[in-house]
Amino acid sequence: MQRRLEFWITYPFEILAFKWREHKAWRRIVPRRWLSPSEIIAEDLSLFEPQDRIDLKLIEDFAKARDDTLALAKKQIVFSTIAFVFLLTNYLDIGLDISVAGFSLRHGRGIPEGLLLASNLLSCYTLILQSNAAILDATIRSAIGIAVPEELRSLYLVRYFPHEQFGRYQPFNMPYMIPNTLQRAIGKVTALLFLVILTLTILALSACNLFLLIHHLWIKPSFGAWSFALLIYILVLGFGTLLYVILTRLRLPYLDYTVNGELELLQQINPIRYRARLDEVYGPLNADRKNMRERGYISL
Repeated sequence: MQRRLEFWITYPFEILAFKWREHKAWRRIVPRRWLSPSEIIAEDLSLFEPQDRIDLKLIEDFAKARDDTLALAKKQIVFSTIAFVFLLTNYLDIGLDISVAGFSLRHGRGIPEGLLLASNLLSCYTLILQSNAAILDATIRSAIGIAVPEELRSLYLVRYFPHEQFGRYQPFNMPYMIPNTLQRAIGKVTALLFLVILTLTILALSACNLFLLIHHLWIKPSFGAWSFALLIYILVLGFGTLLYVILTRLRLPYLDYTVNGELELLQQINPIRYRARLDEVYGPLNADRKNMRERGYISL
């Protein structure tokens, strides 16, 4: 009776400890790697064979596709900007009339709702286009790293990514030509200043857009409950867009099952080494599980 009581008292602690050991063992066997979509593409292309098929022609083709995609996205950004300016000026009672594609926009019943809906729908589509352009960017950047001689890579990056190159050109063949302390300090301060301004601008524009949504669809709705429904729809759309940005732009965890490929290859070429490696990888985990089973804490 006493042993059974001790078993049930220690049971939750033993199970928690076992789950933690099992978790650490699996993290060792299948490590978690945080990678962005660009890093995934770069690593994937580095394994592409034959690599001589990645040449300057491929880079030019991908660059043209990227530029066409961005051109369409820029047109949609222009429309969203015009809609935003129109709504903001009318809220401030400036009464600005704007012409879009031959149509004159004047403040009236239903116009704010229509512009807000169209602008937010286009913004979602623009993000999709920009995400696809980011994939093309990563492909071009990886192809430059493979196909272009190391001495010319910086120049090719400037050619295909002029909006991303910040600061003065650093010569590759003259590594002894180093900017002095003043130049480096100016570069760091300028980069930090631009980053702060960009962040504040994005936050201000997002806050203004949210304020206009609430003002036109909640505080002064033109269609009553339909305006409230449209507000909820646009907010849900914005939340979905945020999740999409996280999925396509940020670093996310991936499970690296490289060990499975190693074991599969060893099984084909060296069965003895395969069994030894299999025991090395899964032996401690299996031994721990067997011990817990013999002690009666787990049944499988």
